[in-house]
Amino acid sequence: MKQLFKGLLLSLALFPALAFSHGAPRITVEESIVINADPATVWNAVKDFDNAHSWIPVVKATEAEGGNEKGATRTLTLENGATISEELNKFDEEKMSYQYEITDISKAGEVDDHGEMHEIPAFPVSKYKSWVSVTAVDGGSKVSWKGKFFRAYHGNHHPPKELDDDAAKNAVTGLYTSTLESLKASLEK
Repeated sequence: MKQLFKGLLLSLALFPALAFSHGAPRITVEESIVINADPATVWNAVKDFDNAHSWIPVVKATEAEGGNEKGATRTLTLENGATISEELNKFDEEKMSYQYEITDISKAGEVDDHGEMHEIPAFPVSKYKSWVSVTAVDGGSKVSWKGKFFRAYHGNHHPPKELDDDAAKNAVTGLYTSTLESLKASLEK
């Protein structure tokens, strides 16, 4: 009985260390908007992987290869000159959906973290994957944009605010909501 009790105490003592040893949690953001337009019209506005600048306001230009085929790539140039490279993983014309991931993000600066310099990416995320879909709803279409990602910081200390979970979540949420609102305004003219 003493051995069982000691084992239980040891397990309880180690549990907090195990619970916090896995690193930063994966963050999920999903935003959607209903647009008073038929699904085909809305899908045509968002489906072309090589045409992100036509519906994402912060994107100034899209340089792409591969169209909407799996493995297609694009580099987005943002209004501030920063770049984000992405790869298309899935595209389904019939289901009006696609999935892509970020493969590279240009540097926006650096931050000192306890004497160690860390890059600040132009979009403060890592291991970012995203899904875009259009579905029919009563009276129009619903556009959903979902992202799963980690914060940009992978150091050994408390992350600087420029690279923490809130910075990552706020950047993605801001991108999604502003883009979806802009898309709605342009398609409901």
